[in-house]
Parts: sequence; C-alpha cells; structure tokens
Amino acid sequence: MKKLLALAAISLSIGLPLALNAPTTAHAAKWHQGTPKVLRGTWERNKRAGQGKYAFNAKLGVKITKKGLNSYWIGDPLVLGKMKYRKTSQHVYVLKGIEMINSLKPYQVRIRRVGNRLKYQEYQLIKGHGHYTKATAWLPKK
Repeated sequence: MKKLLALAAISLSIGLPLALNAPTTAHAAKWHQGTPKVLRGTWERNKRAGQGKYAFNAKLGVKITKKGLNSYWIGDPLVLGKMKYRKTSQHVYVLKGIEMINSLKPYQVRIRRVGNRLKYQEYQLIKGHGHYTKATAWLPKK
C-alpha cells in the first residue's frame, strides 16, 4: 500500500506540471473586439452620380476607427458600433457590429485590403438568404 501511494505521489508530481504547461493553439477564426489596425483610417474616392445635366461628383468612402465604422455616399450613412472582427484570409476581414442610426440591428461587412486600397462589401439578407453585395469600387487611402 505504501508503494502504491508513493508511486501515485511521484506520478502526480511529475505529470501534473507537464499537463498544465501544455501549449494551446491560437484560433484564427476567433472574433476580436474593435477593428484591425491595418484597416483604420479614411478610405475614399469621388464617384459620379446622376445623369445628364443633373450629374455630379460625390465622395464615396469608409472611415474606420478603433471602435466603429462609418460608410458614406449619397443618402443615409452606415454607422456601426460595438465592432468585432475576424480575419478570414490573408487580406480579407469580416467586421460585424450594431447599426447605430436607424435599426440598431446587427450588420456585417467584408473588407479586402491590398496595398493602399480596399474593397468594401456589405452583407444583406434578401428573402431569408444572406449574401455580400457587389463591390462598388476600390477605395484608396486618403
């Protein structure tokens, strides 16, 4: 009996520290708080709107801060707060947050950054099926 207790004590004293120091793997698919640093800043360009004598240039852009995202063009701006993001591939990020002005509902965007430009796509639910809208333009960093 004494041998069994001594063997159990030795096994626990050796095995327990090794089990507690086991390395954990990082999960790339984890949602992180805020927005990624590489996307922060103002990204905009001029885009032509209207036709004929009613045509004019308007700024199309996205402003990404540490805690939010503002997308603007003609009409209502999209203002997202309580942001979370996930990196899905080498240059692609999915950001989700709460639409702060109109609906207070969850909203999702996908942003692809290549060099000094980014492609911004919004996620929309149509007839119960979600999909990303077609990108309007590549936006250079201001």
